[in-house]
Amino acid sequence: MAGPLKGRRRQKKWNVTESIIFIILVLVTGFILLSSPVFEVRRILVRGNYYLSEEMILSVADVGLGVNIFKLKMADVSSNLKQVPMIKEAQVARSLPSTVVITVLERVPLGLLPSKEGFIEVDEEGVYLARAGAGTPGLPVITGVQVDAAGPGQVFQSEKLKSALDVIKGLPAGSATNLSEVHVDEDGQIKIYTTEGYQCRFGLPQEIQEKGEIFQQVLLELRKQGAKINYIDLSYAGQPVVYYKSVSKAGD
Repeated sequence: MAGPLKGRRRQKKWNVTESIIFIILVLVTGFILLSSPVFEVRRILVRGNYYLSEEMILSVADVGLGVNIFKLKMADVSSNLKQVPMIKEAQVARSLPSTVVITVLERVPLGLLPSKEGFIEVDEEGVYLARAGAGTPGLPVITGVQVDAAGPGQVFQSEKLKSALDVIKGLPAGSATNLSEVHVDEDGQIKIYTTEGYQCRFGLPQEIQEKGEIFQQVLLELRKQGAKINYIDLSYAGQPVVYYKSVSKAGD
């Protein structure tokens, strides 16, 4: 009996010794990681930005060079970035030994809402992004919509606005960038106007993709003809109608 008992005692003693050695190694490793200059932040990479400048993102992120990379609170940096209305998502990651990588997903301006102070850029979700001037390239003015006051980063709650944004988003890219105005009537009918002065009675925001493709084809044909029209009627996707302007005869 003495033999096995003695063996168990030696095993237990060895297990305790192993545990102590492991704890010491963890503490030493932690000390090295948290104090070594090798792991000080020397570079910050910004990816995914198009509308926002790298300088602006770095300023908001507030990551100090020289800070230990393991002491950096990634969640706090991400939270700082999400305070910017234009940033939809932000990811912050360590790239050892000394680089921090910031990847942002920006909101994309889709239209302009008139306000007392000018115009407001909104994205496809109706989020207030920033103030803008009239005639911002590629962004149509959305009219016929009444919205409650909101601040940057907040969402405008309006079914009419949602309808207008759905139409803009659903149009082919070439058509959407050539719009000057999207108007929503009281009954929910949509009228869209191009930068060339063409009016299209789009009807209700239904079958948007199909109507958009037809609209693009009709516009291409009208440009080839150089025709002057009153408006295009796409209220019914399968029955597009172009109303031409009457030409006065000489002497009339």
